Amino acid sequence: MSEELKVGTLSAKAGEKVQGYLEVPGTPVKMPITLICGTKPGKTVVITGGTHGGEYPGVETSIRVAASLTPDQVAGRVAIVHPVNTPAFFAKMQYVGPYDGKNLNREYPGKATGTVTQRIAYTISSQLFAQADFYMDLHGGDIHESLTPFVIYSELGSEEQNNIAKEAASMLGVKYVVGSVSDNGTFGCAATMGVPGFLAEIGQCGLWSEEEVQTYVKGVYNVLKHLGVLEGDAENLCDVVYLHRMAGLDAEQTGCWYPCVKIGDKVTKGQKVGEIRDCFANVLGEYFAPQDGVMLYVISSLAINAGDPIIALG
Repeated sequence: MSEELKVGTLSAKAGEKVQGYLEVPGTPVKMPITLICGTKPGKTVVITGGTHGGEYPGVETSIRVAASLTPDQVAGRVAIVHPVNTPAFFAKMQYVGPYDGKNLNREYPGKATGTVTQRIAYTISSQLFAQADFYMDLHGGDIHESLTPFVIYSELGSEEQNNIAKEAASMLGVKYVVGSVSDNGTFGCAATMGVPGFLAEIGQCGLWSEEEVQTYVKGVYNVLKHLGVLEGDAENLCDVVYLHRMAGLDAEQTGCWYPCVKIGDKVTKGQKVGEIRDCFANVLGEYFAPQDGVMLYVISSLAINAGDPIIALG
């Protein structure tokens, strides 16, 4: 372990906790960040909340963990960004950022000379993923998303790396754990850089509750224990159901979305999951489950645009 944890213009030496802002070069964006350099050697863990502006449980959880962790508790180093997508967070925007209309979770590893969102992604991947041993990205059901809690781990690394990610994901206290081979999001990008990790989802519809945040914080601390960053034995917080893959459907029309399934429902391949109608109540398209599975999220907004996701099942 290095004696210092350096990110941007900030650095924390062994036994230090430093809080400040990680600036995104060439933009007005500054991300709140907390660096904790433990008094004992161990792994370097990166935690981000607020990749999407309206996913509040992940933001509040990252803020609380950053506030509560102290160097004397930590073996290794922890860097927490809370939130990442500050432009979208303060603009109260779903999915995309206000400067360029891009979805941050689709822009990794980013571009040093790209748009604002691409530069945010590049700053995170180059400054944080490059020195991480494990990565947690905390999401939470955006303004238009109804979801049952689940966590996705990456399977893009070696067998050993994938197993590390899967085992850690199962320690978060979330029932559904899903494997993924996607490489265009935060945890997928980290995996291609040799960093095991996961993306978690707790909360829904752009809301947050104390119960959800308490569950999230407990889970993050449990994962840190599992990784040996915190003292104590990790617990099996809930019975886990492993799902092989996540499959989704996107809207093919712009109009009004009427789902006929709910989160947590078990569906069979070919079962109708909803339809899109125009503003005269005429049916524009019907949608059917692409495979057997359990509904992980269902878009809750009435308005829908062609290309928007509408459901995902595991």
